[in-house]
This record gives sequence, structure tokens and C-alpha cells, in this order.
Amino acid sequence: MTAAKISCERNWEVRKLSEMENTAAVRRGGSVWRSNSSFGPFRRRLFRLRTFLGNFFYHVGSEAEYQLVRTGRLLRQLGRLLLRLLRLIFAPVEGGVARAAKEVRRDLGAPVRRVHSGFSHIRELVADERKNGAGHAAAMALRYLASGVRRYAYLGKDLLYYLLPLAAGAVFVLTVVRVLGSQFVLRVEYNDKVMGYVNQEMVYDEAIRIVQNQIVYTGHDQEWKIQPSFSLTMAEDRQLADSQMLVDAILQNSGAEIVEAVGIYVDDRFYGATTEIDQFEQAIESLKEPYAAMYPGAEIGFVQNLELREGVYLTESIEPYQQLESLLHQQVQGQRNYTVQAGDTPYTIAGANDITLADLYALNPQLENGNYLVSGMNLVIGQAVPFLQVKAVVTSVEQQPIAYEIRTEYTSNLTFGAQKVVQQGVEGQQNVTYETTYIDGQAVSKVQVGDPVVLSEPVPEVRQMGIYRAADGTIIKPGNGIMMFPIAYSGYKGMSRGYSGPLLPAHNGLDLTGYVGTPIYAAQSGIVVKAVRSNTGYGVHVEIDHGGGIHTLYGHCKALAVSVGQVVEQGDVIAYLGSTGWSTGPHCHFEVIVNGVRRDPMNYLG
Repeated sequence: MTAAKISCERNWEVRKLSEMENTAAVRRGGSVWRSNSSFGPFRRRLFRLRTFLGNFFYHVGSEAEYQLVRTGRLLRQLGRLLLRLLRLIFAPVEGGVARAAKEVRRDLGAPVRRVHSGFSHIRELVADERKNGAGHAAAMALRYLASGVRRYAYLGKDLLYYLLPLAAGAVFVLTVVRVLGSQFVLRVEYNDKVMGYVNQEMVYDEAIRIVQNQIVYTGHDQEWKIQPSFSLTMAEDRQLADSQMLVDAILQNSGAEIVEAVGIYVDDRFYGATTEIDQFEQAIESLKEPYAAMYPGAEIGFVQNLELREGVYLTESIEPYQQLESLLHQQVQGQRNYTVQAGDTPYTIAGANDITLADLYALNPQLENGNYLVSGMNLVIGQAVPFLQVKAVVTSVEQQPIAYEIRTEYTSNLTFGAQKVVQQGVEGQQNVTYETTYIDGQAVSKVQVGDPVVLSEPVPEVRQMGIYRAADGTIIKPGNGIMMFPIAYSGYKGMSRGYSGPLLPAHNGLDLTGYVGTPIYAAQSGIVVKAVRSNTGYGVHVEIDHGGGIHTLYGHCKALAVSVGQVVEQGDVIAYLGSTGWSTGPHCHFEVIVNGVRRDPMNYLG
């Protein structure tokens, strides 16, 4: 649609719209509007709004279409103008480029064409002159070739003019590629030696941190620092070093300050370091060898805590090997001796020299537990203590018996206290593991390790024992258990005399003192076999049969509380404390009689 046509159509629409508005105005003022009663105020407003909107969108649409057409036409004209301008500018250049390209092709192709043409002529010449001989033909060909080279040498120069820039460009490209393939890095140098290449100092810092952590400082004032130099250079990726590679290089190049060695520590005390590790370990093993031969299979070590700590040490910590080896054979304490004086006893000697009596006998076997101790005798009261005491732990297995259990069955088929074995006891067997510790050849301890291994279980012994059945049905078991203390604690004062046995001055029981009238109890259940009132010997006293051949006697009583044949329970009152018979004061003389032999009552009282 052309602009003139658009303009005409737009003018026609405007005129048409004006006519419609005039017609509407006439109708609003004339009889037609007024005569149409269906057009109320609302419909009139709606008609006016619709008419306004229609006119608005018509004008907007027409104007937008018109402007779009104008813009497209303008752009098309500008494109044509720009194309003509470019053709005017580049027309001479295009012709020159074409001529230059044609000239280059001619210059590059001319030597090739001349060489090809020359060799063709040489072949023809050789073919024509061969009839005069091959030598003549060859001479003619060489003469022709030389004249061609002289005549067309300028063509080679022209070719070089093109090839030399191309070669220079190739060299430049290769150089750029090589430089781009490499990278700038830091070269790390120390003690005039290159330790490696790193792409950042953090790699070197990490290596130094690792080395510092490996260094064993043995003194408070020790410190090691390294001051490397860095320079910028180019290197490939394969030349770069990581932290561990730098660590190895630092250790290799710092031998004057730090060195890999082994430190000798005894009970956490540092004595020096040595680089002759294998030789020093052999010296230590030589200390153990005699004891390994003495105690085959034993675990050989040292009393002291010996540690060989491998690491990186400052060179100032390195001690001469001979000095460290001699240290192994030194003594920290020499042997101590004592000369026996008049009046000395093993007990006083041990106490005065701060050793145990057992150690004194162990160090001096000739004493035989105190015998043959004479003045002037030289005794060992302390062994020499070497720098390292060798300890041997010997493991042994011993077969030992397992005690069998005794079971008692009470029966009325046997007389009171009578016993009968109905099943013999058999000991079991077990293997017990011990560890015996020897220090410098002397046994110092023997301890059991682990649980015993039972080889055979013991068989219990079964015994029958007769009981006593009283007329009232009370059953008394023989007294084979623990006895109770026979005096009431409320009236007990203490023991004035103990058991001494039959040796003079003989005393076969315990004298338990107390207040007169204090109750005396039956130490075990049994039958009263004696209830005597006398003014001599034991005085008023009681004897009880507990069965199994065990009797108890209670003497010097004031009064009796039982009679012969009476059955008593453990803890029953049988008499009252007094001072009858051959007595020097109120007390109870208490005896334990086993199969007619008087025993120490303390072994039976609970």
C-alpha cells in the first residue's frame, strides 16, 4: 500500500466519521431521536463511548501502520547507499589484491615452470647427443644446466623473498608456542644448590613445616632455620617439585646443620644421637647375648626404658660413637660391701644398710639364714648396678595338684563323732604358667600369668560321721566347725596367758580373765562328758565331746550350769566364770583337745 493511497483512505475515513457524527447530532436534536422512546440515557452514553473508542483505535492503527511502512522504506534505502559506498571504496583495493595475488602466483610458479622446462630440454638434449657417446651427452647436459642456472638465477632470489618471511614467521610461531607451553616458576636455592622448582612459595613453606616437625630438639635453646633464595625462571610441569620432593632435597643439602640419625634415650633422658645406627644396635644386642644363652626362649630386655628414636637431629646433638658405646658398659653404682662387727646379727645388718633380710641372704648364700655369721666376715650388701640392667623374663609351665574337696555325710548308723570314708579323694592335675623375672642373673619375682589349664578334675572325698540323737529327738552333730569365743564379751577383761604347749613352763590352753559370774558358753555343740566340782587342779570344770575326737575343757569355774550326758548347742551357757582350783584370779582356762593331744585354741576360734 502506497503513502498516497494510505493518505486518501485515511481522509475518506475522517470524512465518513464526520458525516456520522453530524447525522447523530441531527438525530439527537430532531424528532427521530425524541420519537424513539427505546434510547434511554444509559444507551446514549454507551453509544457515545463506543463511538469514541472506535475512532481512537482507528487513528492509532492507521498511524502505526503508516509509520512502520515509512521506517522499512528508509532502512532499505540506507542499505543500498552503504553497499554502493563500499563498492566505491574497495574497488581499487580489490583490483590491486587480485593483481598482487596473480603476481605472487606467477613469482612462485615461475621457478617451478623453468625447472620443469629445463629438465625437459635436458632429456631431449641427452637423447639427441647420445649418438655421440654417453660422456658427450652428459657434458652437454651439464653445460646446458649451468647456463640455465646463470640465466634464471633471479627466479631463485624472487622465491627466497617469499620463503624467508615465511620461515621467520614459522620460527616466531614455534617460539610463541614453546613459551606458552612453559611457565614462569620460582627456583629454590640453598647453599648454592638448586633444591627444586615451585610454582608458589606455599609449597616450600609446607616442606619446611614437614622438616621442622621431623627435627628432634634435645635442648631448650635449640632452633634450626633455613634461608633459601628464590629466583624467577621458566620450567615445565614435569620439573615442578612437590612438598615431599623438597623435603628430601632439604635434608640432602643441609647435612652440615641437620642429619638423619637415631637418638639414645634411657628413661626419657637423652644421652646423644648417632648416625651409625646399625653398629649401635649391634652393641646393644651384644649386651643381651649372654643372657639369651643363659635363658633360652626368654624375653630379654632392659630394666631401664631404652628407646632408639629415629629422626632428624641437629648436628650438635651427634655424639661420637665410641663415647656412646662406652656408656653402655658403665656402672651407675658399684658393689657395696660390709664387714661384720662383733654383736652384729643379720637383722641389724639389713636394717642399718637399708636392705631386706631376704636380699641379704640372697646376696650372701654362705650365711645360710643367719648361721656362720662371724666378726670380720665380708658381706655383699649391694650389687653393682650397670648403666643398663639386663632383664630376662622366663616363662615356665608347672604341673600342680588340685586339692580335692571333703564332703561330710551325717548318719545315725555310726557312733557319735565316728568317721568312715566311703569314697577316697583323688587330687586333680593342672598346668600353671609362671613368669620368672631375672635381673642381671638374679631372680627377683615369680608371678602366675593367666588361668591354670586343668588336666584332670579332682575327685571329692566322701566321709560319713556319726551324730548323737538325744531322748527328746535333738540331733547333735560332731563339732568339726569353727568354735565360738567361750566368754561373754560383756564380762571379758582379756587374756592373761596364752598357749605354750608342753614345753616348760607348760601351759596347754588360754587363760581368759573376766568378772566373776560372767557366763561361759559351749564353743561347739556336743555332749557333756565331765561336770566336776573340785577345789584342786582345774577346780570346777566342764568337758564337752564334740565328736571326731575333739573335746573342749572349761576350768576354774564358779558354778556349773550342765550335767554329764547333757546335750548342748553351740552358745549354750554351761558354767560361770570363777577362780576355783589352782587359780590365782578369776578366769576361764580354755583348752582344745584333739585325739587326746592339747592344741592351740587360737587355731580353732573363729
